[in-house]
Amino acid sequence: MGTRDVAAWTTLIASYVQTGRAEEAIEAFVRMLRNESSNSASPNEYTFSAVIAACPNIERAYLGEQLHAQAARRGLSHTRSVANSLVKLYARRGRLSAADAIFRENAVKDVVSWSTIISGYAQEGLVEESFALFSEMRHHSSCPRPNEFTLASLFSVCASAASLYAGRQLHALAVAAGLEHHAMVRSALVNMYGKSGSMTDANVIFSSRTRDDVISWTAMIVGHAEHGHSKEAFQLFEEMCRVGLKPDHVTFIGVLTACSHAGEVELGLRYLNAMNKCYGVEPEKEHYGCVVDLLARAGRIHEAEELIGRIAADGRDGVVWTSLLRACAARGAEETGKKAAERMMEAEPWGSGAHVAMANLYASKGQWREAAQERHLMKQKGVLKGAGWSSVEVGGDDRGVGVFVSGDRTNPHDNAIYMMLELIYYGAGMVHQIPDQLDLGSEVELTVY
Repeated sequence: MGTRDVAAWTTLIASYVQTGRAEEAIEAFVRMLRNESSNSASPNEYTFSAVIAACPNIERAYLGEQLHAQAARRGLSHTRSVANSLVKLYARRGRLSAADAIFRENAVKDVVSWSTIISGYAQEGLVEESFALFSEMRHHSSCPRPNEFTLASLFSVCASAASLYAGRQLHALAVAAGLEHHAMVRSALVNMYGKSGSMTDANVIFSSRTRDDVISWTAMIVGHAEHGHSKEAFQLFEEMCRVGLKPDHVTFIGVLTACSHAGEVELGLRYLNAMNKCYGVEPEKEHYGCVVDLLARAGRIHEAEELIGRIAADGRDGVVWTSLLRACAARGAEETGKKAAERMMEAEPWGSGAHVAMANLYASKGQWREAAQERHLMKQKGVLKGAGWSSVEVGGDDRGVGVFVSGDRTNPHDNAIYMMLELIYYGAGMVHQIPDQLDLGSEVELTVY
């Protein structure tokens, strides 16, 4: 083979990355460096951009940092293409401070730069930060309009926060930008409306599709499954297969979740067995977790435990044991619950889930001393339980998402909030004493900012 120039090396590396062959991309880059002195082909900014793009797909995180150092040494780390790849690399690793620092240092930002950093914050579920960046992007004089990647990332944030109002605003922006029919945007819209509880809107978007794709069908199936519409989820799955689409691992999570909510044990087991045999999808721990939950909800605790024994080779898979432990806590199955808790602690020594679930199990059986012991063990190990929280979309002029954290007293309106909670709590047990003709809805209104 003749001597390759920099364009040939870069094309080779990029093709490996695009076809999912990350290790081969890294190896090609190393060969290029070894031959650098003899063939005069030094990596340029596009070479580094391509090889850095391979790093999020491999386990060795340090490689990305080494490539970052190499690019900096050659004065290429601040070029736009390399900076964009570095932002994506660090964001995918959850290192948002590093990603943000590189983004801010990048003097020339394009729509890819903005979309990449917004996507990084979005995948971490940071709603306010994602929208703050989007607002900054829209007011940036040199930045073009948002593209499909920007909007899809923001729709995912709306979905995670179940913020229907913000999602509708973004939908209007997508229409104005002429992107509402783009496959990526349409799928993100279906997912957002489904996660926000508006399956009617999700169905309108889904029905307007010009061609079928797995992501949109899967979003509809998962949406119906999560809202307890199991029959609709099953029908969509069968129809999806009839139109010739191949379900993926996310599709089967939706279908198995629907089985769990409907109590369709035998159907769920059939789907699990058919995944690999009929559809070529290898079941993963999330699928087994769904089936364990399905069996346990039906009271078939021992079958759930046997299933885990067959699939968890090292017995240390936290996902499936978590599903079993939660079911044991709900049903008061103490002995199996203890075993599941032990396995969970082996898989996640510093996690609080096993202790909390066991404390709840003991409390449900009136074993208060044992419940207190679990809490004491947590303190001894220094294990902290994440605060329970919920959110609600608040209307009015200052529309937004209000977040409520268990035990929080930092809200300036906390006295009014807790007073209303007490009224709701005590009023719930007194509903039968309230005359039918009395309308309390117009008497009290509480706005939380």
